[in-house]
Amino acid sequence: MMTKIAAPSILTLLLTVAAAAPPAAAQTTGRAYVGSSFGSLSVNADAVNDSSIAFGFSGGAALSDFIDVELDVVLPSQTLTRSHSGPSVSFAPPGSSVAERDRLAVITRFDTARDISTSISGVVIFHPRRGRVTPGVIVGVVNQHLRDTRTYTPLSIPEGVDPLNPAVAAHRESASRNIGGPTFGAQVAVAVSRHLEVVPDIRYDYGSIGDEINNTLRSSIRIRWWF
Repeated sequence: MMTKIAAPSILTLLLTVAAAAPPAAAQTTGRAYVGSSFGSLSVNADAVNDSSIAFGFSGGAALSDFIDVELDVVLPSQTLTRSHSGPSVSFAPPGSSVAERDRLAVITRFDTARDISTSISGVVIFHPRRGRVTPGVIVGVVNQHLRDTRTYTPLSIPEGVDPLNPAVAAHRESASRNIGGPTFGAQVAVAVSRHLEVVPDIRYDYGSIGDEINNTLRSSIRIRWWF
């Protein structure tokens, strides 16, 4: 498995890139751009709490001197996982004490794997008139297409319980779905030439709409070419 990138390391790199911009870099020109990105995607969710290296590409256009619009596609390279153990089902009769329910409970290991195939966002970027270093504020919406797989493995079965009972037997569940919500963040566009920018960028995707937690922090370095 590839080494995972922590968000603080990405942030340190972002500040280094911004500080190292050449003083003589010219203002970029143009009305449309394409770009690529490399960074980390960290998920804090009920299902998993893990991170992955992520690659991406984007395209955008300037609506005015102060507003850009952008479509961004991010492709995580690793499966996000989480494992824990605990009671799953108890064979204690109704009305049993807590101790009796625990004694007759099956202890199960739960292994969850989340594969995010794409994270697609459409955003508006607000910024001052573009210069050598141009900060920006990002607001938009995001959608992740993912597949969650959960494996149930019994570790301890109470005495007298049939190991072939469907409630006890090892099994796996898998489902694909889309989750999404608002995204917001910030970036600093550093002009390297009239057409080329290096853009440290950080975004937070809020997907906890309803009872389930699904939030993502994305940090990246972007290369942007203006036409």
